[in-house]
Amino acid sequence: MRTNFDHLTLRQQMSVPIISKVLLDEMDTYLLGKTSKKKNFRILKIVLFGSQAKGTQVYDPANGYVSDYDVLVIVNQEELVEEFDIWNKAEEKIERRIGRPLGLIVHSIHDINQRLHEGQYFFKDIREEGIEIYACDTRELPRPGNLTLDEQKTIAEKHYDQWLESATDFFDFFRIGIKKQKYKLAAFHLHQTVERFYSCTLLVTTNYLPKTHNIELLRSYCIRQDPRFVDQFSLDGIAQTQRFQKRSFQRLKRAYVDSRYSEHYEITEEELNWLAGEVEKLKDLTEDVCQAKIASFAGEEA
Repeated sequence: MRTNFDHLTLRQQMSVPIISKVLLDEMDTYLLGKTSKKKNFRILKIVLFGSQAKGTQVYDPANGYVSDYDVLVIVNQEELVEEFDIWNKAEEKIERRIGRPLGLIVHSIHDINQRLHEGQYFFKDIREEGIEIYACDTRELPRPGNLTLDEQKTIAEKHYDQWLESATDFFDFFRIGIKKQKYKLAAFHLHQTVERFYSCTLLVTTNYLPKTHNIELLRSYCIRQDPRFVDQFSLDGIAQTQRFQKRSFQRLKRAYVDSRYSEHYEITEEELNWLAGEVEKLKDLTEDVCQAKIASFAGEEA
């Protein structure tokens, strides 16, 4: 893993220290007054990965996509991973200060070591291409194991079959809901459809799925795998159309919680019909990308 980030742009070089400082400050604040096992919680490493680390970032706000700063936080204990208050506060502060979206994932060192041992290619790529921007543990991550192409294909096919079927089922539930004019229920099922198509894509292409129901974040991860994912739910067109598309997508994004628990949640039949058309495109692209990835596992190396 690299430790030098002199090759980054000036903006990136200014953003990197902010990211690490905010995360460490939030950790220090959390630890104040802790006397139990939690007082031993530590951040071991902070790693910048993805397009910002590789220099392939995209800035295309007109089409609703700006590359995230992808950051992996490695902690010393599994329980710390679940302390979401730390990570949510840090994420909000970082995004405000750097003016770019942040894709933050948190894993324990034990989990990372295990995933590398299993040859999980998402973390293998991070180890090879990521930039270590903070470390209190200077030991390198272990060398990854290597899955054979046949093993990778078997894993990808299993993910594809499971998640595509699940997404298709929820799409059917959506159609039933909208037919019965149960728009809040339909919105929840459509959210789950989108989440599952994105999950299918990520698991097939990377064998990794972040722990989130945020479809905007999942969309950004999928765009990194194939730029055609920017075409669904895009914000191009005249200003009035942009407002409609953005409002529709944001209401779908909120549907996972608000459609079930908020009496104030609203979504219209027109919005749902437009969203469903975009989901049809998403379904086709998911199948195309996943089938191409599976086909790329052509067989064992000679």
